[in-house]
Amino acid sequence: MLILRALSIFMDVSHSFETLQSDWPFKKLTNSGYSAEDLVSNLIGFYRAVEPSGQHIQLCEPVNKRIALEIWDKYGAVGDMKNYTTVPYVYPISPAVGGPMSAELPYALTTIKPAKEGIYYREAK
Repeated sequence: MLILRALSIFMDVSHSFETLQSDWPFKKLTNSGYSAEDLVSNLIGFYRAVEPSGQHIQLCEPVNKRIALEIWDKYGAVGDMKNYTTVPYVYPISPAVGGPMSAELPYALTTIKPAKEGIYYREAK
């Protein structure tokens, strides 16, 4: 139960921070709030902290730098596409056609569910 509350707190803080970034007076200089990868990478970081020996990054099948730069050049900055969830976007790799689409996280990154709001949700006040 404790880990469920920990994930809930972590995601609440993540959303608060992304909202703060979106509302910064300097947002004309950055489009960082709720960038496509923000909440997804935060969730992966949470799993890495909870289970340091896990292969969480490898499960996501990262691409090499050359491919990442091709994706950036084709689709633009990740901050241009907003994502308010932990559902990742997958960017097609050349010569594929189409644009970014939602994808499922690997099962190992879905085993911890945040506690639902209710009687125990705000217990740690």
